[in-house]
Amino acid sequence: MKHLITLFMLFISTISFGQGTGLIVGKILDNEMNEEPLIFANVFIKGTDLKSTSDVTGLFLLENLKDGIHTLVFSYPGYETKELDVQIISGAPTEINLVLKVKTLSLSALTSSRETSKNKTTTSSF
Repeated sequence: MKHLITLFMLFISTISFGQGTGLIVGKILDNEMNEEPLIFANVFIKGTDLKSTSDVTGLFLLENLKDGIHTLVFSYPGYETKELDVQIISGAPTEINLVLKVKTLSLSALTSSRETSKNKTTTSSF
């Protein structure tokens, strides 16, 4: 009987530790390539050390999140960075599917960048 009570108490404590946290699962896709998955895209929660990376199918997972609103930041080299506020409710997974767009540079930005590098003069002394 003692073993049964101990087992029951262990089971109850395990359940109570699992509550109060939620998770985010999602997929990151490429806008330019007919929504193909973006492999190794970065996802992190702003202001924390919690981060994840998408796998070869574009899927990512963030676990053990406290209830409330969190700001997710999605980034990938050469693509626009997106921020998204997400409501976390314990016990209910939050699903996010996001499409990232390629960064665009205007021709005038490239021209002005080139002109400033030309105007810089370097002096050297021997």
